[in-house]
Amino acid sequence: MKLELKLLPALLCAALPMLAQASDTQPYAPSYLTVTGDNSPQLKDWSDPKRCKGCHPRQWQGWQGSMHSIAFIDPVFQAEWALGDRETDGATKNLCGGCHTPVGTVTQTVEFHPETGKYGAFTTQKMATTGVSCDVCHSVEQTNLRHTSMGEHGNASLALANDGVKRGPLKDAKPRGHKAKFNQLHTRSEFCANCHNVFNPDHDFALEHTYQEWKASPYAANGVQCQDCHMVPVEAAIRVADEMKPVAELVDHGLGGQAARGGKARALVHDHGFVGGNAVLAPLLGVKNGEEHAAEAKKRLRSAASLEARVAQHGDRATLQLTVHNRRAGHALPTSLTFIRQIWLEVVVHDDAGHELLRSGTLTDDNLLPEGTVVFQDVSVDEKGNPAHKPWRVARFAQENTIPAKGHKTVEYGFDLPKGGYSVEAKLHYRSFDQSVADYLLSDKVVVPSVEMTSLSQHFLAE
Repeated sequence: MKLELKLLPALLCAALPMLAQASDTQPYAPSYLTVTGDNSPQLKDWSDPKRCKGCHPRQWQGWQGSMHSIAFIDPVFQAEWALGDRETDGATKNLCGGCHTPVGTVTQTVEFHPETGKYGAFTTQKMATTGVSCDVCHSVEQTNLRHTSMGEHGNASLALANDGVKRGPLKDAKPRGHKAKFNQLHTRSEFCANCHNVFNPDHDFALEHTYQEWKASPYAANGVQCQDCHMVPVEAAIRVADEMKPVAELVDHGLGGQAARGGKARALVHDHGFVGGNAVLAPLLGVKNGEEHAAEAKKRLRSAASLEARVAQHGDRATLQLTVHNRRAGHALPTSLTFIRQIWLEVVVHDDAGHELLRSGTLTDDNLLPEGTVVFQDVSVDEKGNPAHKPWRVARFAQENTIPAKGHKTVEYGFDLPKGGYSVEAKLHYRSFDQSVADYLLSDKVVVPSVEMTSLSQHFLAE
């Protein structure tokens, strides 16, 4: 395993200082996972994804190497999960496991090994190690929204059936290898919401709120679901965002085919890559199709935003106005754990003689953001108002500075006007967390990578 693996974004767990008590409606507290039917679920009730590959090669090809496929084995998630387990007396075990290994959680085969690694490590067995696998999603029967204390989907609020019936979005499926059942939930963003909302169960504060961001967006108002962007190639997702239509309504989308070998030809077959912004982890783990997922993630990041520059001149001073537009993300930029993810502006202004008039946001030699950098990120604090970055300690956001879907934000920079002309170079960068976070979490010094999302270069004349 390469050293760089440890710096990758996987801070996707949240926990609380006290353990929630199990109940009939919350048997795997503090997650909201349940199992319908058999009350003694076993690993054999769910299939290994390799069994699905024979009849569904296209779907398996997309899933293999995705963040869903490595949700449990992701080493940074494992480190954060273990640290949370130590600091919360075990509260993170079911809460984080509920989304990262639902089958391991309901079968109670997840075990913590405190002696392994820096903070410890979790293990599970057989197909439960495959994270968010084919059978996990296609055994979802309903959500447990009505039982959540938040009044919203989240914290693995899923009801899994272990009856062997595969549930999905097709009303006329007639598979030969298993039984199938149509489930409207699989066509809706509410399906994704159950794990892409994460609340601190101590006070129900939304640590991760991607679904809620979408719910308040023009995408939701126009009937565009998560699946319309994250289960299609990036080229189709760009059209969805630009035309504000569900992918099925796009003219000549070219996404037809067979949902299964020997199956009928369908006008639309969804991919199963679920690609977002993580362009690093899968290839470094060396998993199959990891490089393809990384390339797709970079394309998505580079298609999401744009920059616009204007300058106002007043005497011997100039004010540069930079506007960042969220063009094609159906949620905020950044999303997920918005107090951990970073999107920032790097700005450099030179006069025509090459003299530097302004610099902001250029990473230091220690890979840190310099003071004064404009960062689009929420500022998290604990219950006493002190800065807090460990998810289980975050009680609220003291400042919110993300860019909503189809929204924009403008920031200003001042500098002295030169004689003649000057050039503005601006770049928008993304990375999953700050170098200081890596330095705290990891025993080895590593460099956190970033992706340049977009840039502009513009020349102005001094009046």
